[in-house]
Amino acid sequence: VGIAAVQIGLTDILKAIGLEPDYIIGHSLGELGCAYADGICDADEMILSAYSRGMASLETKIIFGAMAAVGLGYAQLKDMVPEGVEIACHNSFESTTISGPAENISKFVEVLKAKGIFAKEVSSSNFPYHSSYIQNLGPNLLARLKTVHKTPRKRSQRWISSSYPQSKWHLEECQYTSAEYQTNNVLSSVLFEEALS
Repeated sequence: VGIAAVQIGLTDILKAIGLEPDYIIGHSLGELGCAYADGICDADEMILSAYSRGMASLETKIIFGAMAAVGLGYAQLKDMVPEGVEIACHNSFESTTISGPAENISKFVEVLKAKGIFAKEVSSSNFPYHSSYIQNLGPNLLARLKTVHKTPRKRSQRWISSSYPQSKWHLEECQYTSAEYQTNNVLSSVLFEEALS
């Protein structure tokens, strides 16, 4: 909820000084920020969506997980990742975030460090977001978000999705912000590097 509030504040400040973006790209919870910046979600809906995401995480049985920042891009890291660890976020050509069971993440971070590769666990409240390990979060999150996003709203051309690969942008489900779109955002890898390119 705090991250959502900061995004609302920053968006409002930019609008107040007359800065309107040509494009909008969000990273993880930033996809909610995109809906707000795109004018198709108000502040109440954004805060309630972020709250729903947090509550669904707390109410759903999920493995004790972790996430870590790695100083390699997806292309460099994909063949190095051991079983049990997933690449959750494609941040840039030289940065990714991995996700999985806490023990697996901790061990792989040490392996990477031993090779001289930057790797550091990041706070995720012990949730392995954007990985297959949180798929059972989907039904609860979707139900909660349906009470907030009652009607899908068409996204503008300015909003570049980081929740779906470009090959799917033509699909109807990718054209709208909705409970389904925002649930997919939490359950899928963040394709930020691809959206930026």
